[in-house]
Amino acid sequence: MFKTMLPPVRIVVALSVATLTILGRTEFAPAQNYATSDNQSGYVHWIELRDASGRTIAPDDDDAPPYSPQQTCGRCHDFNTISHGWHFDAVEQSSRRGRPGQPWIWSDLANGIHMPLSYRDWQGTFNPDKLEISRWQMAEKFGGFLPGGGPGSAASLEHRPEFKLPTWKDPKDDDEPETDGEAVTPEHFVDLSNVTGELPVDCMLCHHRPGSGYSPFAWTEQIEDRNFAYAPTVAMGIGTVDKNSLRLKDDFDRAEDADKLPKITYDAQRFRHDGMIFFDLVRKPSNDSCYYCHTNISTDTATGGRWLHDEDVHVRAGIACADCHRNGLDHETVRGFVGEQHPSASAESFSCQGCHLGSDGSGTVAGRLGAPKPLHKGLPPLHFEKLSCTACHSGKLPSDTLPRQFNSIAHRLGEHVRRNGDEAPGIVASALLPLDWHPPTTAEGDHSDDDSDVEASGHPSAKLTPHRMMWPSYWGLLTDSGIQPLNPEQAREIVRKGLRTKRDFTEDLAKVKLSSSQKKEALGDRYRTKEEEWTEEEKAKVESLTKKLREEQITEKMVKALKELEEGFPESIAVYITGGQGFALGEADDLRELSADELGDAAEPYAWPMAHSVRPASQSLGIGGCTDCHRTDAPLFATQVRPVGLLPDQETEAFAISNIQGLDVEKLSIWNSMFDGRSVFKIFGLIALGLTCVVAVSACAVNLSSFWRR
Repeated sequence: MFKTMLPPVRIVVALSVATLTILGRTEFAPAQNYATSDNQSGYVHWIELRDASGRTIAPDDDDAPPYSPQQTCGRCHDFNTISHGWHFDAVEQSSRRGRPGQPWIWSDLANGIHMPLSYRDWQGTFNPDKLEISRWQMAEKFGGFLPGGGPGSAASLEHRPEFKLPTWKDPKDDDEPETDGEAVTPEHFVDLSNVTGELPVDCMLCHHRPGSGYSPFAWTEQIEDRNFAYAPTVAMGIGTVDKNSLRLKDDFDRAEDADKLPKITYDAQRFRHDGMIFFDLVRKPSNDSCYYCHTNISTDTATGGRWLHDEDVHVRAGIACADCHRNGLDHETVRGFVGEQHPSASAESFSCQGCHLGSDGSGTVAGRLGAPKPLHKGLPPLHFEKLSCTACHSGKLPSDTLPRQFNSIAHRLGEHVRRNGDEAPGIVASALLPLDWHPPTTAEGDHSDDDSDVEASGHPSAKLTPHRMMWPSYWGLLTDSGIQPLNPEQAREIVRKGLRTKRDFTEDLAKVKLSSSQKKEALGDRYRTKEEEWTEEEKAKVESLTKKLREEQITEKMVKALKELEEGFPESIAVYITGGQGFALGEADDLRELSADELGDAAEPYAWPMAHSVRPASQSLGIGGCTDCHRTDAPLFATQVRPVGLLPDQETEAFAISNIQGLDVEKLSIWNSMFDGRSVFKIFGLIALGLTCVVAVSACAVNLSSFWRR
């Protein structure tokens, strides 16, 4: 018996190995199984292309399959470790929620839908699973701006949510659906993964060398064509496809209808005589790779204002995005804020504070990448308790209003289209709000697993930080329990007949073309006169009539859409949410605005912290003195925030940003007013001090004179 027992040392070793195996995701395990070159000059990648089954691809094969990054790159790199980083694990229930960040925005331009989505359940976002949006739909919608995997991974595509949303019942259909006791999959839940396959992780999307010929735009186009598996091949420029998968239906059988699949034609000149192909890649992703998904620019670039804007001061100094937002093999990218809980190591030195100031408590030493240490001469320490670094140094300087911004993913930047700066969704920045801000009605939620410091709880004491902000637009149902948003695809199918908007919800609702009879009503006998010959009075008449007809048209179409919803949901009140307001059917077949009690928090904006672009110290907030911020009309507290709605001529109510900063506005006003006369007070104080000194010196002189006389 004793001979069969393992020695104690072996038991310890066995337990250690088992522990490492169970944990799996450690920094050290991959190095034991995969060879590395470890030379800072990099490794020249002449390698074989392999398909999804692991077989080597012959480029001259008429039926050559697309190459698989997992099989091609995974021979030397630990794919399982790589594919679970921050950019891939949003759908995993075990992933960290993290500090609120940029959401996926589900946009349906024609039907007025713009919903911020996140699987991380950030306050103010909608969870796609709860909206019964399939993982495949998320991959199709946003995969063009993902490195692959995520919602489109094989494991994720198997997920099925609990179908709890109310089902729209066609009033013309009296038949009840046959369920056989099983849950019925609603029509709005679409899964064509049997056609497209999984969304492959494409390493080259981030790691291609600029100028190598790799095109992220081609990647996006292939995802939109549902050519998931073909996207890496086409994006890398080593092959072309002759078809797309858009026409293939959910009953498609790959075995029987293989000839209907897209066909790859490889560029034979890209291959060496031994079948190897050159991957022109870099270890550290370039800025351009990051910009493809993370571009945030002012909307005035659409009107020629791009040349007036400067790049981030760090980029201008030669620091790359990945120098600060770096990661190990696990691809857990450092987000770079104070209090970040990184799974691999301390990331504090990659925050603004850690890099420039260091931290005595954690032993973080300042000066990474040659970062200068700011002196902040004359700045009271209280400012460091109330303001984040980015409050003074990032984004545009506070102004009277919040300007709008374009975002790569939300506005599909990269597509060659005409833009005017008013494109939806309307994202505004920089709104200085408490870090991890939430609307008052949701601020009391559970944020226990937020990946941020204790002060970042949405409480007024949290540091003011610049945020981007958007207001959701969607169709929903008002019930006794509040407003329930509808699945966007379900809503589209119901309301589109009533709206009859083809391309752009706002533009199409506002578009009014006067008939000859209507022009005659406004202009009389001059209705045939050319527009450029109209008098000012005639222009005013036409404009007044157009406005009246536009209001009637908006009401008519919106009422039809809401009625369509209520016919299928007879026990609920159909509503449309946009611009911080809600609308429902009125008693006289018109639109009525929902009351605050009816609306609840359904129309509240979603805001997420921002850090870039960083301005130089000479352009920081406060460089002009205390009154940059401490005066009665200082934009820091007086910036006017106007919700962005989609209904034409919608009148949203602007408010001072101080109303949502969690501050005592009355005390703030009194405090700021004291700074208006501060300079005069200092002058009078110095004069008074001078006079006091003169009197004191005179008194001393008199006393000394009396003393010497004795």
